[in-house]
Parts: sequence; C-alpha cells; structure tokens
Amino acid sequence: MSVIKTGDLVRMKDTMYDSKLVGIVVGRHPKAVSARKPQIGIIWINGSGKVDWEPEPWLEVVSESR
Repeated sequence: MSVIKTGDLVRMKDTMYDSKLVGIVVGRHPKAVSARKPQIGIIWINGSGKVDWEPEPWLEVVSESR
C-alpha cells in the first residue's frame, strides 16, 4: 500500500460517493490525539476550489507525483 503524497492525483474509492471528480493532494493532516485516520487535503478539479479534507482510506491514487 502506497502512502498518498502531496501532488498525487486521487479520486474516491467508494462507488457510493463516485462523483467522477479527480483532485490533487495539497496536504496531510497527521493523526492527532484522536482515533481518526489521517486526513488528506484535496482540491477537487472542477470543484469548489476550496481544500476538502478526506480520510485517507477513502482515496485511491490515480497518478503519483514525481
């Protein structure tokens, strides 16, 4: 399993939320004192232009950054 990195292109894994959107990873919020999974900051292409924070397990890498 590869770690999602800044610059990667990602989309949602789950077809229940399949919006056909692809986004670029702009940051990671590390696991803090809570039991939550790390959150990945994404700007969705053709989205609102704002950073959305999604749980890492919900995402799949479409294209890795160099």
